Amino acid sequence: MEWIGRARTAGWDVLLDAAAFVPANPLDLGAVHPDFVAVSWYKVFGYPTGVGCLVARREALALLRRPWFSGGTIRMASARGQWHTMAEGEAAFEDGTVNYLSIPDVETGLDWVGAVGMPEIHRHVTALTGRLLAGLAALRHSDGSPLARVYGPAGTGGRGGTVALNLLDAAGRVVDERLVARDSAARGISLRTGCFCNPGTGEAAFAVERAVLDGAARTASGTIDEYLEELGLPSGGAVRVSLGLSSNRADVDAFLAFAAETYRDVVPDTRDLSPRRAC
Repeated sequence: MEWIGRARTAGWDVLLDAAAFVPANPLDLGAVHPDFVAVSWYKVFGYPTGVGCLVARREALALLRRPWFSGGTIRMASARGQWHTMAEGEAAFEDGTVNYLSIPDVETGLDWVGAVGMPEIHRHVTALTGRLLAGLAALRHSDGSPLARVYGPAGTGGRGGTVALNLLDAAGRVVDERLVARDSAARGISLRTGCFCNPGTGEAAFAVERAVLDGAARTASGTIDEYLEELGLPSGGAVRVSLGLSSNRADVDAFLAFAAETYRDVVPDTRDLSPRRAC
């Protein structure tokens, strides 16, 4: 948050991606002053999917210029005259028909979150995240080697309710995230697996050197699996366990039990996994 004021003082326009922050934390735009804030309502209260918002300062919005237009974003247009004028305010950036059937759900969701109370949600998610992190740290193979590798802080400070990790087999190798996705689904556990949304995070997590990345870029026209092999990566990404308002201790314990029962002292067979078609 302290970067916002420093960046604006240096003359930058600031877009704050608050999608992972606001589900369990209050964001006071009277105290911090980004020019734009991106929010996903799905991440805040789990429904509806595909609906988010971009909060913008009026003076910042007025500086934006679009080199094109589409349905709903203009006041007037002339095909033969080759001119158009944009709609005022946020309407100039809402291409097509907005999802008006789901927008009332956002108001209901915000009322629900407000009734529960953000401080209570924050304490709940923080406690569950701490329980998950402690449980992952305690997961061990019989020889004492770790069964999980967690990315990011080992404690709840400086992180949100989504924990990125890889499970490790009895030989200390990363368990392919595609296998974890299949096995967890069979246990009725919903996880997110695959490439990191932030490529830089993935490259840092796997400690990929810049020289290796430069070399792989020249041969990136092949398959995803060939690219991963070129980089020397053990897997295509990671497992993400997301905790929120509707999560509980039983959910955390179910995942920890699944990881221990499925992969402790095991070297899983991945020969029947389908090739990766996309990242």
